[in-house]
Amino acid sequence: MGGMSERMTATMTGDSPYLLKKDRFSSHAQITSQLRQVARSQPQPFTVLDVGCAAGFLNEFLPTPDFRFVGVERDPDLVAIARQRYDTVFQADLSQPLDLPLEPPHAIVLADILEHLPDPETVLLDLLQRYAKPGTPVIISLPNVAHLYVRLSLLLGKFDYSDRGILDRTHLRFFTLKTARQLCETCGLRVQSVATTPVPLPLVHPAFGEGQPLFPVHQLSAGLASTCKGLLAFQFIFRGVYEP
Repeated sequence: MGGMSERMTATMTGDSPYLLKKDRFSSHAQITSQLRQVARSQPQPFTVLDVGCAAGFLNEFLPTPDFRFVGVERDPDLVAIARQRYDTVFQADLSQPLDLPLEPPHAIVLADILEHLPDPETVLLDLLQRYAKPGTPVIISLPNVAHLYVRLSLLLGKFDYSDRGILDRTHLRFFTLKTARQLCETCGLRVQSVATTPVPLPLVHPAFGEGQPLFPVHQLSAGLASTCKGLLAFQFIFRGVYEP
């Protein structure tokens, strides 16, 4: 899992380990599905603030005329790529307070970013206070350090970092289902739903991809992750609204 060769339809951007994940159970697919839901009753274009946007993947799933994307990213190489995809991209270090010329967006996304920060609570709280209005939808994805794979590894005395995955060597903070929810609620979010992603098997081998022989195994894995979140979820996807 941690050392998996992430292949299939995922797109590698330069030397970044952060990949576009296209299968229906991935965080990218589920986050954009939730954005479609919250955008239905809102004016168009629907503005999404994507914090830690990497190469700007979300518009791969959403129609550009209906959505406007504003990204924030630290890596200058990824910023250059994201600017070809998003309407506006700011280069900024999230470990420092943001002071960007932004109107409040219709929704805020923090996908696979808070675990990379030394103080995610302070960053999230400051971000919401600056750019969210009461009722703004916020979607956050976080890896599950209590996944069965990590638990079994610990029983064997192993806690080995890797290039990507739950034990990505750039992760500074780790979350369980309980502590991830606490982070959201402490920062003023009323959690409305918690979705999950399974282990990204299509990135392990193409045979697990949609329409391939082992896709039913991936479907089963997704169902089990949703049923037994604390033990089998690879990531949690929290959707809530800001209520300061």
